[in-house]
Amino acid sequence: MLVTLLTDMPTGKSGMVRSHGGEWPAVWVGTSPGVGGVQYDVEIEVDDEHSKIEVCGSNSPREGIYLKDEGLKVCGTVNTVYEDGIIALDLKPGNLLLEIQSQSSEMHVGQVVCVSPSVISIFPTGI
Repeated sequence: MLVTLLTDMPTGKSGMVRSHGGEWPAVWVGTSPGVGGVQYDVEIEVDDEHSKIEVCGSNSPREGIYLKDEGLKVCGTVNTVYEDGIIALDLKPGNLLLEIQSQSSEMHVGQVVCVSPSVISIFPTGI
């Protein structure tokens, strides 16, 4: 997923980033600090153990990562459900793997799922 850092981001510190979905806070987990104004290809990680995960109905929100009044949202279409309780979400653009063992039987390919994480960590890929 491509993001632009809106501020300089030291390793392990939170800052604001911009992606296709809008602006949102993230923790930079790079080996060196991130530079504000620069676009990076990153992998994203959410704290799935402490995140609220829900299947959205016919009023599905847009896919991507963004801030809403109630907080941070990560929404995507389920494109794979693995037997070990992991699902792959297409965030358009970008992908996210979520471990949701307790709910994996309720998830089906094509459903829109939203996660309300407390923190998103971003890892630069170096690409």
